[in-house]
Amino acid sequence: MEPENTEKEMKQLKEMKRKIEEIDRLARELADTGRGLPVIEKNVQGIQSFTYALRFGISDIADAADI
Repeated sequence: MEPENTEKEMKQLKEMKRKIEEIDRLARELADTGRGLPVIEKNVQGIQSFTYALRFGISDIADAADI
C-alpha cells in the first residue's frame, strides 16, 4: 500500500471513530432524557449495542494505528 493511501485511510478511520463516539454520546443523552420510558430505554440499548460493534471494528483499529 502506498503511504499516501495509508494516510488517507487513517484519516477516514479517525473520522469514523469520532462519529461513532458522537453517536454513543448522543445515545447516552437520549437515555438520560428518556429515563423511565421503556421505548427509549430499549432502543438506546440497541443503539449502544451497534456503536459497541462499530467501535470494535473501527475505533480499535484507529487506536492501534496511533501506537
